[in-house]
Amino acid sequence: MLTRRCCIGCGLLLFGGIGAVAADARHNPAYGCSLTASEAGNILGNKPEGQGGSVRERPSIPKSGDKEFDRALAETLVRISDCLNVTPSFAYFDDFDSPNAFALREKRVAETDGTVLFGQRLLKQLMADPEAGDAAVAGICAHEFGHVLQWKVGVDEILLEGQPTVKRVELHADFLAGYFAGVRKLQQSSFNAAAIALTQFNAGDNMLKHPKHHGTPEERGKAIVKGYQTGHDDRKSLLDALNIGEKFVKNNF
Repeated sequence: MLTRRCCIGCGLLLFGGIGAVAADARHNPAYGCSLTASEAGNILGNKPEGQGGSVRERPSIPKSGDKEFDRALAETLVRISDCLNVTPSFAYFDDFDSPNAFALREKRVAETDGTVLFGQRLLKQLMADPEAGDAAVAGICAHEFGHVLQWKVGVDEILLEGQPTVKRVELHADFLAGYFAGVRKLQQSSFNAAAIALTQFNAGDNMLKHPKHHGTPEERGKAIVKGYQTGHDDRKSLLDALNIGEKFVKNNF
């Protein structure tokens, strides 16, 4: 049975009322894969100021449709939370305009560090690969949890300073996803860490001057690999990894 910590830490299916708003009204690409509070309101509906609550006190949205997968994902999110020392809430959303996942600073559930949203279409797309789907989902979740950690420690502002794109912030989140993969590989040798690197590599883009540029495929792959080596080969602490990741991104990109 899932514990209360797992339900709130993983934040499984906490929100109701998904808005069907046009794509250009849902998200400003200059923020990368981070949502503002107003954008989150467009997707999830507005939350009264100061409203908290637990899983049981909130209406849910449709789950993935696979109870076994939902349980496995909940366990994975707890591991990511423990590894990166953040506890965001989590929910699926209807990514009808484009398969995607987002993080936002807003705490839509009390006593959390922020919120992570995972698109239902993105989930279906990733899970079409029976061998790598679970790990690919874990990698994207770790990337979004990485954004929450960036906000928690303030490294996002340092990485964004003077930059025309969000690339450094996104590559740092990739580094953190790679770090999680390395730590998880030490815990479970069968963990498919390579799927995380391949997923982020495939998500790279060549829109070098666009504000939402996340990094080329090669750059995203390098950030994942460096994070993996930091967690797996060097076995660094999270605090050390944060510093290593920041220097790596600033010196190389």
